[in-house]
Amino acid sequence: MSGFSAEQNKKIVLQAFETLFNRRDYQAAEKFWSPGYIQHSAHIPPGRDGLFNLVRAAPPTLHYENSLVFAADDLVMLHGRFSGNGRSHNWVAADILIMKNGVLTEHWDVLQDEATRAESLSGRPMFGNSFPEPLDGAALTPEDARTIVAPLYDALNQPAKKDVAALLARATNTDYQSYSTNDEWLDRKQLTAVFTMIGTAVPDLSWSIKDILVSGDQIVVRGEAAGTPERELFGAKPTGRSFRTMSIDVFTVKGGKLASAYHVENWIGALEQIGK
Repeated sequence: MSGFSAEQNKKIVLQAFETLFNRRDYQAAEKFWSPGYIQHSAHIPPGRDGLFNLVRAAPPTLHYENSLVFAADDLVMLHGRFSGNGRSHNWVAADILIMKNGVLTEHWDVLQDEATRAESLSGRPMFGNSFPEPLDGAALTPEDARTIVAPLYDALNQPAKKDVAALLARATNTDYQSYSTNDEWLDRKQLTAVFTMIGTAVPDLSWSIKDILVSGDQIVVRGEAAGTPERELFGAKPTGRSFRTMSIDVFTVKGGKLASAYHVENWIGALEQIGK
């Protein structure tokens, strides 16, 4: 244990983060970080230079905001948010530091993407008292894409048992357009009715994502639909036989939600399987 109190260590760490991440004053930051700094984060190269070089390479918009700070002797824990990181989501971070004589000597962290209101299953913000706005212009990752489309595909798995309208509202914008041809489209209310109709005809309907690709603000999903119709489906009477067929969806994202989709499903192949 050093001669610094827990309260002093808290103030030092907050000043250190402000100096490095917000002011980008690397010379001043050197007095806060030990030359022998030990890094445990999987996202940051080792040592003080590894951390400083990571910040140098970050966008100029990077900003750290602290919410909570705790200290016990020479251990300090922070709960904060890194915004402006060039990604589609802010990072909410729990940072744990060991101090020695007022200097940061060792570090661990846990990072999570900050969920928007549409993405939060708990319905509560991860940082502060409000949700972040979806970050337009940031590059989508495959992980982002899966999060965005997940409620829509959830609605396609046994739709008769789901609140389809609520799930589509989580995944899509209010003016969402679902195209089955290059010119004809359904709005969200009409699409809800289609999902419900298919789910009624095929109670065990499952719809899985086989591949997902991202290009700019577009998401391409190769899916697979399967089930055993118990009622008439697209004019075909139930025969007790099951089907398994492919789907392709090309989504455009706006404001963190789906704005439109162009989709093709091989329903002819599915109906042929049912009738064999």
